[in-house]
Amino acid sequence: MRRIGGIFGLLLVVLLLGFTDTSSHFNFDKILSGFNINFTIDDTEIEQDEAIVVRVIDGDTISVLTAEGDEERVRLLLIDTPESVHPTDPIEKFGPESSEYAKDFFDKGEKVTLEIGEKERDHYGRLLAYVWKNGINFNKHMIEKGYARIAYVEEPNTKYIDEFREAEIKAKKEKVNIWSVPGYVTDDEFDMSVVE
Repeated sequence: MRRIGGIFGLLLVVLLLGFTDTSSHFNFDKILSGFNINFTIDDTEIEQDEAIVVRVIDGDTISVLTAEGDEERVRLLLIDTPESVHPTDPIEKFGPESSEYAKDFFDKGEKVTLEIGEKERDHYGRLLAYVWKNGINFNKHMIEKGYARIAYVEEPNTKYIDEFREAEIKAKKEKVNIWSVPGYVTDDEFDMSVVE
């Protein structure tokens, strides 16, 4: 009984430590520092290249919890989906649909693999990565489903560009989603002026 009480006491201390940062968010870094433990959620061990999905922000950005216990925004490499949550830009055609599809694809709390780019972060500080679930490259999958176009092609983060181009050609030929509106997808953006 004393051992159980000690465990609960330790958990209470850990929880209090986690909430003592100025942002009033749960601070996993503070909790995990000083403890030599493997980070787990629901008894699932998280390897170095794995993460737990916290939430889907939109079709090309998700939030994850890393093996180090950090919550990170992950921007999917080489793709761009129409806007659905931009703070200043309007919602674009197929933006809500691409976001909803991503939310249906990922379950909150499930494990994914992050293949982080050689250039690890964008100018907003987001991790740049390919996100894998059960052997599926989700970045490429969004192109195949016609919810994303190839974009932001910058060396050295071009590992799968040839595969992505093949997928985009096929989606365009089949006129899937973003490709169903002539002139909507341009080299630089989604052109809402052609949308009825």
